[in-house]
Amino acid sequence: MCFSFCFLKIKDLILILIRWGGNFLITSFQEQTGHAFTKTQFKNKWDGCKKDWRIWNKLVFETSIGWSSELGTISASDEWWKEKIQVNSPSS
Repeated sequence: MCFSFCFLKIKDLILILIRWGGNFLITSFQEQTGHAFTKTQFKNKWDGCKKDWRIWNKLVFETSIGWSSELGTISASDEWWKEKIQVNSPSS
């Protein structure tokens, strides 16, 4: 769910928030998915997705990795994964 939420066009999301406010976004999301969230929950989700997207975007542009279209995953050596997990862990 995070990635589908994250890949909303940022421009579209900003326009929705400016024109109709957060209530429109909350109502539309609830109608389309059946899930009700508060403005705070949306903000927390957005912030988490933005962080995940930045990490993913950084990983995609690394030169020592590839992208597996079949699996929809990043393909890299075990050493590369160990290094990136350590660098991007919450404790670092």
